[in-house]
Amino acid sequence: MIPRFEPELPGRRPLVAGAARSGLAAARLLQRAGLAPRVCDRRTAEQAPEAATALEAAGIDAVWGVDGPELLEGRDLVVWSPGIPIDHPLARAARAAGIAVLSELEIGWRASRAPFVCITGTNGKSTTTDLAGALLRAGGRLVATCGNIGRPVCEVAPELPPDGVAVAEVSSFQLESVDRLKPRVAAWLNLTPDHLDRHHDLETYAAMKRRLFLRQDAADLAEWNADDPEVTRRRVPAGIPTAPRALEFSVEGPVPRGAWIEDATVVIGAPARRERLLAISELRLRGRHNLANVAAALCCAEPFGITAPALRAALRAYPGLEHRLEPAGVVEGVEFVNDSKATNIGSLAVALESFPDRVVLIAGGRGKGQDFRPLADLVRQRTTSVVLMGEDADTIAAAWTGVRTIRAASLEAAVDAAYRRASEDGASARVVLFSPGCASFDMFRDFEDRGRRFKAEVERLERMGVAS
Repeated sequence: MIPRFEPELPGRRPLVAGAARSGLAAARLLQRAGLAPRVCDRRTAEQAPEAATALEAAGIDAVWGVDGPELLEGRDLVVWSPGIPIDHPLARAARAAGIAVLSELEIGWRASRAPFVCITGTNGKSTTTDLAGALLRAGGRLVATCGNIGRPVCEVAPELPPDGVAVAEVSSFQLESVDRLKPRVAAWLNLTPDHLDRHHDLETYAAMKRRLFLRQDAADLAEWNADDPEVTRRRVPAGIPTAPRALEFSVEGPVPRGAWIEDATVVIGAPARRERLLAISELRLRGRHNLANVAAALCCAEPFGITAPALRAALRAYPGLEHRLEPAGVVEGVEFVNDSKATNIGSLAVALESFPDRVVLIAGGRGKGQDFRPLADLVRQRTTSVVLMGEDADTIAAAWTGVRTIRAASLEAAVDAAYRRASEDGASARVVLFSPGCASFDMFRDFEDRGRRFKAEVERLERMGVAS
């Protein structure tokens, strides 16, 4: 049961824009606070039957099929859902009228009694968030992982006691409309071009990420990827009175303080006072990028005093997340790997680099305005064939000159084509890697739906009797 709270908000008559998961959670929380939120959504009630039923059952006012500035009448606060661009006419009109526009993340943080660990970056956020939660639980903390991973912030953070921890995966979309968010720990994992269809350029995208750190002070911890120059050149400068304490992580070697990989070993502390936790061979996670995620998660846990034996045991036991280089089955000696969470070229690149031998790649979807040309050399080196699907398949094929490509009209056709190619290629490629490098919305509900349908297609091959 979420305790009643008196949120410190800039208004008492909220309009919640968007009736997806985060919007519903924000509306319920505001109602528990004694307010009377109104929810609007451009979809009709018939197009969103589950949300419409939930709002009606809760007695929350909802307006369907409308999301224009006229809905601001009688409202003095707008709660913004991350799936709606912040340049929407409703948000522009609210700000022009002096009405605050706050994200669901901000509302949940204001309602929470527990400290927040917030993790942002282009890639690796979900794994790092989930692993950081596992490390904190190993130390006896009550933890809620939330945000872009799992449940909305407004649903779980207010339930936590003061000695609990909310570990939140935070996207650039959520950071567009924060105002006072001040996480106890903030981590920036990496930065590569993504979401340029919304942010338009890398500098704008990076500026959204950096907002996570701007209200931290010396009582807080900021965590930076020492191996990523795009991150390090944007870090909050050290040495000023309001700068947060800093940790760094690296897979290249020692950092002044934090976590790093050295001599195939995970190390924490500082060069003069280090703790060797375990050999990387003891980890269950695959790929160099996951070593960075491990080091980042260890930095997130540092302020909470988790013992080295507890950290070591949690790292050994951690299996990874669904849809992140997840084993999906073996059919007649061909291994299938589900990496549906790869929604950009950075994720696709680290997936390709995680295998010692060449693979048959299934890629494609909605490209989000990305430039696929920088990946061409890596794709040529790491694949024997590429099966392309989705609305930007032709764009990708044109960018990857010299790559052996096959078009597929459906996921079923893509899996069949990739299996045939891996079988024909024999020893040169015995792995089919499903790492789209694109958003899923052209063909699927989301990346989770896409990944589960991929696994279902692998199971179909097994049921056909081709499994060994």
